[in-house]
Amino acid sequence: MAVVDDAGRLIAGGDIPNTELGFVQLVNMFDTHHVLRVGIEGSGNFGRAVAVHLVLRWQPDWPVAVVEVPTLMTSRERRGQLGKGKTDPVDALAIARITAREQQLPPVRLTVGPLRICEPCSTTAKTWSANAAPWSTGPTPNWSVCDPATSNRSQS
Repeated sequence: MAVVDDAGRLIAGGDIPNTELGFVQLVNMFDTHHVLRVGIEGSGNFGRAVAVHLVLRWQPDWPVAVVEVPTLMTSRERRGQLGKGKTDPVDALAIARITAREQQLPPVRLTVGPLRICEPCSTTAKTWSANAAPWSTGPTPNWSVCDPATSNRSQS
């Protein structure tokens, strides 16, 4: 994890576990430094859990954007740091700098695959789909969407 200022200088950093406790530590760090944009590489893969946590559970008193940083951009940024090689701290700093610099990065992806809606739960599923849409940059989700209180879970 790396926090940078507007000039891309590192002001905070460290290793945070990809767990619920780690996400709480991350949010505390972001709150301490009044972070306005968070960049995540791989929000559809390894970064998915933290992306979901930040978008759905982090509620700061200021507007925050959680964006996807393409792997290719990170790779290019890393090449500019001669002699550093590929390490988590180097990648974290590269991702933070890209996030600060590139204002057109897309929102993180919280969904994958096509959405299937079971008929008895169509209202719940459509509401969920509409709420999820602003963060989806790819296809709609391939998840079963159903309210267990009103019917059985459908399989997609």
